[in-house]
Amino acid sequence: ALALVSFVVIARADDDDEVTKTKKGVMKAISEIKHFFQSDPLGRKLVEVMKELASVCQVVRKKARMALKQYVRNLLDEAE
Repeated sequence: ALALVSFVVIARADDDDEVTKTKKGVMKAISEIKHFFQSDPLGRKLVEVMKELASVCQVVRKKARMALKQYVRNLLDEAE
């Protein structure tokens, strides 16, 4: 029974090491991506472009909603 317990403990320790390695790898990748967007000139340019794209999408969404609202109003007026 003692051998089984020690085997389980060793196997569990190996699993914990793999989890720790995975966590460290993910954290390192996130750190590198963050550094790219904050420090690299190309990363900064991408951030600017994405912000501009987001604002354009907001304008398009607003105009689409306004057009849909007007269309529904016209349909309701025709129904009356």
